[in-house]
Order: sequence, then C-alpha cells, then structure tokens
Amino acid sequence: MKIKRSIHSAIAAVSLIALSGVAVQSLNSTAQASITVADDNHDAKAIKIINSMIEALGGRESIESIESMKSTGTISIPMAGLSGSVESYAMTPDKFFLKIDLAAMGQTLQGLNGTTAWSSDAMNGPRILPPEEAGDIIEQADLHLRLNYEEDYKMIKFEGETVFESEKAYKLKLTDHDDVESTEYYSIESGLQIGSEIVANTAMGVTNITVLMQDYKDLGGHIQPTKIVQKVGPTQIIIEISDVEYNKVDESVFELPAAVKALLDAKQAP
Repeated sequence: MKIKRSIHSAIAAVSLIALSGVAVQSLNSTAQASITVADDNHDAKAIKIINSMIEALGGRESIESIESMKSTGTISIPMAGLSGSVESYAMTPDKFFLKIDLAAMGQTLQGLNGTTAWSSDAMNGPRILPPEEAGDIIEQADLHLRLNYEEDYKMIKFEGETVFESEKAYKLKLTDHDDVESTEYYSIESGLQIGSEIVANTAMGVTNITVLMQDYKDLGGHIQPTKIVQKVGPTQIIIEISDVEYNKVDESVFELPAAVKALLDAKQAP
C-alpha cells in the first residue's frame, strides 16, 4: 500500500510539468523579460541568464501569440513497471485538462473549466479540489500568467555556478510573495533551462519535486524539452512529448465530467 500511495502522489504531481516547453519553462523565462534592469530584489546576473534563455527559445512575441495548446506523449514509472499515455490541454487564462492512462491503474484526470478545479482517479474518485491543491492547476491554465514576472516573484537571485545532473549550470533562486522558494538551473553551455526544484501541494500532502528538462526540439514551431523527468522521492516519472499543437484547442474539452458536475450541484444545493 505504501508503494501504491507513493505512485499516486507522483502521478498527481505530473500536472506541474505535463504542459511541456512553453507552459512550464518558456513562459517562466519569457515572463522575466519584463525585468530589464537590476533592482534591490532582482540581480543583474540572474536577469541576463533568463534573457539569454528567452532568445534561445524564439523571443517574447512568439510566446505571447499562444492562446491555447495541446500536448501528447507517453508516461512511464520505471520503479513500478508502469507505462501509458498522457494528454494535456490549456487555454489561457483559466482552462486546463490533463488525462493520464496508465496500465493497471486506469485514468488520472485533472481539470479547470474557468471556475472549478477538479480531479478524478481510481483511488480517490471524483473530487472538487480545495484551494491548496487547485493553485498549481490554475497556474498551468494561464499560459500568460508569468509575463508580468515582477508581480509573481518578489525576489530573483543568482546563486552561482554548480553542477546539476552532471551538467555545469547557473543556479537561480526565486521567492514568491508567500515566501515560497523555488530553484531553477540553466545550462552554461546552451543557455537553456535544464531543471528546477519545486514544492507542490497534492492529495497526498506537500511534495518535493525535482524536474529535469531534456532533449530540446522544435515542436509546432516552438523549441521545448521533449523529455521531462520528475523525481518524487525514490520515484521517477518520465514524460516524453511527441506532438504539440497551438491555438487549435476546442473549448469543449474543458467541460466538467458528469460525476464532477454532480458533486458541484450537491455542494451548491441549499
């Protein structure tokens, strides 16, 4: 049971990076383009590193043109001998849908229809997510959320050179307005972001996650990592993105499932 719960916790965390490339790291980097000079909270070295990343990915205007995206690929959890498929959809500013199919474990679904964040899986059934779990999904839905980076983070600092997953990297520390810290790593050689360390709220509680971003390619006209590895404790989740489409998502994909709608109706009933 302990292993099974660990796997579900890891799967729940997938939504943080299932939107590959633009949604996770191109936007993170592009957002910081609005910071053009160093100040007391954002040092010049950090901003230079981030701006180099923006250029490597095609620039700010390219990111601003994206209103929706769909990504498809595979997911595997080697420790458990599991593999399957993953699809994710986002439409700025407030719609998101994730579907993971893993053999022997059924579907894991997460979504946001503009007002209600929800999830459904074999262990927990359909749920309307509380605010502490909904926050991560809400951020994934808004593809332009971080274009105004000065509002998202109160501090961005360069913390020196290091080695991240056997690659020489620049280390940046970011602090949001709730004093929650995250760390990002940028390849010294390519300038691309190669990883991050984050803390996520999931149904299993607060979880520390290390994310690796690998195998950058041009998919759908945007450069992005096509292999993303999440490390959640001893568990590794590997996502390999095979296809991405932009600005072609049908809004109907974000409609609430019947079981979730029934929960919402019951909650709203007098």
